[in-house]
Amino acid sequence: MKIKILDSIECEISKGDAAVIVPCLSFESSYWVQGPLKKSRKVYKKNVFSFKGKQVWRFYTGLLPRVLEYCKKNSILVELVGEELKIKPQKKPHLDGITFRDDQLKLIDAACGAGRGVVVSPTQSGKTLVFLGIMSCYQDLNILVLSHTTAITKQTFDRLKKYNFTNIESFGGGKKIQPPSKRIVVSTIQSFSRLDPRTYSDYFDCIIVDEFHLVSKHESQYEKVLSKLLAPIRLGFSATPLTNKEAVLTYEGLLGSIIGELKIEEAAKLEIINPPILKLVKAKHPQELSTIWNYQDSYEKVRENGKLVNGERIKVGAYSAGVVENQFRNSQIAEIVKKDTSEGKVVFIFVTYTYHGELLQAEIEKLTHRKVPFVQGNTSEKERDIIKKNLENKEELVCIATVAWAMGITIKTINSLILAGAGKSPVKLIQQMGRTFGKYKGKDRVTVYYMLDLCNRHLISHTGENLSTFSDQGWL
Repeated sequence: MKIKILDSIECEISKGDAAVIVPCLSFESSYWVQGPLKKSRKVYKKNVFSFKGKQVWRFYTGLLPRVLEYCKKNSILVELVGEELKIKPQKKPHLDGITFRDDQLKLIDAACGAGRGVVVSPTQSGKTLVFLGIMSCYQDLNILVLSHTTAITKQTFDRLKKYNFTNIESFGGGKKIQPPSKRIVVSTIQSFSRLDPRTYSDYFDCIIVDEFHLVSKHESQYEKVLSKLLAPIRLGFSATPLTNKEAVLTYEGLLGSIIGELKIEEAAKLEIINPPILKLVKAKHPQELSTIWNYQDSYEKVRENGKLVNGERIKVGAYSAGVVENQFRNSQIAEIVKKDTSEGKVVFIFVTYTYHGELLQAEIEKLTHRKVPFVQGNTSEKERDIIKKNLENKEELVCIATVAWAMGITIKTINSLILAGAGKSPVKLIQQMGRTFGKYKGKDRVTVYYMLDLCNRHLISHTGENLSTFSDQGWL
């Protein structure tokens, strides 16, 4: 079998040989088919080859180690043609006023040594300093830093200025999108993906993805951009890597495999982060909640301008009845807020749905007689900055937020966190809990309130999965 390394993006293999390695580059996918009585799930295999021609196929270069390992296990001889471009670091890591910890230096060395791959490090453990340290090692290279929110982009840009990086520009958050012209570019993926690939494909030497777990779909904005970037140095950072096969194959192919990791329990033992104090609160509920069998709300189907759309809600689902519109539960949360804010504590509340945030906002304002800011998707960057500043100055003592602030935001003054939603994603849960990990002089551990929803089969299942995640992380 002959594999030709074309560049940092793709390798090429004959169609016949590609058929041999399909098993190691495939994942299980599914779709739903409407039957006479109900929908049924159909499972099929999907592969991540980036190109399929009549004579040759291609796969992403980051998957080469996986392919070689598969061939070795199956006694398949491989001839490699070509090699990846490697760029050695030009200097030792340095940021003005920062002394890197041993664990940070270990991750920096791993990244600079490998040249491509992903680094796993807990929220609030200083992973931004790690990739800034890596950037400081390559002072003559063009570098692109991608993230998925304007909040993270702004935070990164501000950090670059703080540590005296020069010749930098940022895209996203309303800023005009144009071909890159500076040595360092910081951008949201949404903005950068609108650029013509011809303007950036060979411009950058290094690409860094913050929150690489979002590089999880074979067909996505991240793939659209990363599959066109010839940058030989390709790195990703996250606290919560996804483990499903499609996600692993995607981030490995476009960036690389895990090359360094600092686990949450290790960081806690080293006193790098402050593990939270978890308080379980049994949620109150309406009597009829246990009899609701559907999870989501049902809507009557109507036609508007010939198109089928949802009409009036005809059946309330368990999530609406037990979480969003559960007046008993919302009142419990408001009482927690009243108690903690009366003690001068800063309280942060995460919700899943905007409507839930609005209901909580009204309930808390009625009970505490204080204005409650609510950060959601359409909250402007300027408003977010004001709210963040007010929380850090303790001019505001409570804030509600959707996933718009679940990742990448650091508010040092948080004393209490209330998980008001009731999802079951371990990634989302750990990211939200990560807002509490910061270790600051004179600050106690943060108290996290988790609502135990125990009166409906769907919500009981979610509660059980979340308790399992808490246990796995050593928080119970």
